[in-house]
Amino acid sequence: MSARRCRLTRTELEAIDMVVTDTRSLNYLSRALRLRPGDDVEFFDGHGAARQARLHTLTTNQITGDWTAELTTRDPAIKVAPIPVLARLKGHAEDDAISALSALGFPNIRIFRADRDATNKGWTDKQSQRWRRIAEDSCRQSGGYWCSQIQDYSSLNEALNGLKSIVYGDPQGTQKIPSRHESLGIVIGPEGGLSEEEKNVLKRAQARSLGFGKRTLRARHAASLLPAAVLNHWWAQA
Repeated sequence: MSARRCRLTRTELEAIDMVVTDTRSLNYLSRALRLRPGDDVEFFDGHGAARQARLHTLTTNQITGDWTAELTTRDPAIKVAPIPVLARLKGHAEDDAISALSALGFPNIRIFRADRDATNKGWTDKQSQRWRRIAEDSCRQSGGYWCSQIQDYSSLNEALNGLKSIVYGDPQGTQKIPSRHESLGIVIGPEGGLSEEEKNVLKRAQARSLGFGKRTLRARHAASLLPAAVLNHWWAQA
């Protein structure tokens, strides 16, 4: 795997000529990686496809090169994984969880705005786009070929839609890991805890509490540790 990696669309990967015109990709290749003509790069689309290229020209408006290999496709590294359902946290602390979970290869991550949201910020497309960029960057840096899909919801109730089984973090909860299946949601609430209405939402969904040890983890730590622990247990049982 090449350490020099960049995301392109599937259409760009299938083109006869290798051409990059997207401003963000141009800045990353020329300024962050400081690539030069003759350097090799692996391009991927975040959905399993990838292709190797050698750069030819680099300008402020476009980068061109020659494909040095045919387009290849890879199966997802993780086909069955729990779905983290994470509350938005103070100081963008959910960013670290998204980055870690994306690096591990979690296919889907859900973010919801909790009743006790402490960010005092509105829900905007700009914020959602930032989360998707974090997932993309983490996939690129970790050598992945499938980027985590980030979905955002205005409430916990909406975020649980379609999930057949749900657990939530609680130091008093059981340490028995749920069995492996495709629609298990793992809920991590905000710093101030879930509201009574949100607890009722979990109760109506027949959610089970899940904990590791008797100490209370900070939300920013539980957001990545709890889903990763469940996934690791599934791997060990496979």
